[in-house]
Amino acid sequence: MAGSTPRGALQPSADHAVSPRETAVRAYLHRWAEAAGAQLLVIDPDHEPDDLRDGLAGRGIHLTWVNSTIDGLIAFGRTDPHAVVVAPEAAGIPAEEFVTTIRRHGSPYVIAALAQVSDAAVGELMVAGASAWVPRPFSVGELWGQLASSPHSIEEHARIAVGPIELDAAAYRVTIDEHRIPDLPLKEFELLRALLLRAPGVVTDDELRAALWGSHNGHPSGNTIAMHVTRLRARLGDVAQVRRIRGRGYALTLDPD
Repeated sequence: MAGSTPRGALQPSADHAVSPRETAVRAYLHRWAEAAGAQLLVIDPDHEPDDLRDGLAGRGIHLTWVNSTIDGLIAFGRTDPHAVVVAPEAAGIPAEEFVTTIRRHGSPYVIAALAQVSDAAVGELMVAGASAWVPRPFSVGELWGQLASSPHSIEEHARIAVGPIELDAAAYRVTIDEHRIPDLPLKEFELLRALLLRAPGVVTDDELRAALWGSHNGHPSGNTIAMHVTRLRARLGDVAQVRRIRGRGYALTLDPD
């Protein structure tokens, strides 16, 4: 998969104007990746590439970028990442010591980021606990190729499956019994994702407001949520029920055969 174009087409070409819909989908993917995606920590003294965060969000990965291994230790404790990418040139404690330290406090997938491939640099980080390496500057395709092959199943964070329903956030696609249904409006897509993540448990009204509108974008009424639920029910048909749990929220359950 290395070198492939990220699913979700988040990067417009230079002569392509970004539409309001693309902007909304991009913002949704970032919210979704931060709330429920895999966490990736990058320690690199260079500036973060402009398209990297968008490309990874389209894969269901939330990126935390810091410039030193000291900041990396703080971010590691805060985010509990699934994978860590570290450049040997990063300021702070030596990269090998950083890798040894974090490996004592968990088992993240560690990737060395090398501007120039050298047996010595790769070997030192491998001995310290790295499992793979990628070239710098980063490309989404090459980085994703390493992450997708890691033992921590990062790829699963781009997809949610409950019974016959599968939602792929990166491809912006929903299938039922492997048959794709017409693209959902953005709010209904977000609603379905939130319900699938918790199914068959209850998603509270406050959680749905945060999932659909963000925690800082006002508080739509319960009637607005109910309107989107009604439309989603019609699209799902007999495959699943979206039940209102009075005073709490909504829950998605599969209909018995």
